[in-house]
Amino acid sequence: MRWTTKARIQRICAAAPGGDLAYRQIQRRLGRLAADPFRRLPQHAEMMRHLAGLGLKLDGMRCLEIGTGHLPIAPVAMHLCGAREVVTVDLHRRLQPDLTTQMLHKMVKAEDRILSLYEGLVPPAALRARLSVIAGLADRPRELFRRIGVRYLAPGDAARMPDPDGSFDLSFSMTVFEHVTPRALQAILSESRRLLAPAGFAAHLIDPSDHFAHQDPSITRINFLRYSPKQWTRLAGNEYAYCNRLRAPQLIRMVADAGFGLERCDRVVDEASRAALDGAFPVHKDFEAFDPVDLCTTELTVYARPKVFAATPA
Repeated sequence: MRWTTKARIQRICAAAPGGDLAYRQIQRRLGRLAADPFRRLPQHAEMMRHLAGLGLKLDGMRCLEIGTGHLPIAPVAMHLCGAREVVTVDLHRRLQPDLTTQMLHKMVKAEDRILSLYEGLVPPAALRARLSVIAGLADRPRELFRRIGVRYLAPGDAARMPDPDGSFDLSFSMTVFEHVTPRALQAILSESRRLLAPAGFAAHLIDPSDHFAHQDPSITRINFLRYSPKQWTRLAGNEYAYCNRLRAPQLIRMVADAGFGLERCDRVVDEASRAALDGAFPVHKDFEAFDPVDLCTTELTVYARPKVFAATPA
């Protein structure tokens, strides 16, 4: 689908009464909304492997997920890794019960693949036992959530949580921060810092690319950097399309400003975007001062700890 067509559909749905339901149906039929857990599990396994390497004890951890989305893939995966409890909070109640059931069945049927993903990270016997619990309750997700300690808060505000200071071992998100306004993101990070135990960790997978390029190969993943703030708001300033367009250094700085020290930072630089930038691709003046690598970073994973425990100064 052409990105301009998708943007128009999103604007219409965002403005129309009942637009949320309509857009959800469009996503199922034409978009990327599906019950495939492996669109997220490899990234989750990699994140947990790095966190374990940095010193996070997986078994018995209490986790806070910022941004649940349509499927609770990460909370269930945290259970597989040994989490005692996962609180997953979202601004909108978008979790899909029927797709969740399908996702759970797919995970159970893919035991060998999951064992391979988490090899060396979770003992196979423990992983099989946890998958067995999922298998027994896959058709009853709410009961499963109670059994495995997943608490879904939506609508909820990750910048104002009821939990006491230092009550989580891990705060994490997966492709959420790019959809949050800078002001709200700073508040969420500050609250995350409050909620983390002194030896806790924060881990955030961020996609700072133009999301329209995920489905429209005719544009680069930095296409949205050509527009002024006013133009971009007109095109994509709605709840379904909003991307803050923050670049990697800005995101890293916001994490540091919230009281974290950086432990590790992984990034993917899109070579097609680099080639476009080296050619005639125009960026708006707001982005001209950025290094090409920062402009073309289309995947960023930040691992951090409260500064008092950070190994590396921010």
